[in-house]
Amino acid sequence: GFISKATPTDTIAEALKQIMKGNIWLPEGYEEFSSENCSTINVANLVAGLTPKQFKVVKLLQDGLLNKQIAADLEITEATVKAHISAIFKKLGVKTRTQAVLLLKELDIE
Repeated sequence: GFISKATPTDTIAEALKQIMKGNIWLPEGYEEFSSENCSTINVANLVAGLTPKQFKVVKLLQDGLLNKQIAADLEITEATVKAHISAIFKKLGVKTRTQAVLLLKELDIE
């Protein structure tokens, strides 16, 4: 599940109940990234279109790192990280870091 900081308290309570039951819970607008609706093959094809450096960046996004931390880890500038993230969003067809991470979760990549 994913719960945004802006989620109302009653919605958080319902989300936690669903997650504790083992169900998938995503806020409105994120349902299209659930495992029932995403084709693993399509996701794999999208990820295959990433360059090796973009893949490293998206893996660090998955770890929850900030642009500054990614830049330090990869020894590149923050501007370069931002450029990679923009290219990743375009290639994966997403608009947010969360959507990118959820999409990659479909492949269960460690």
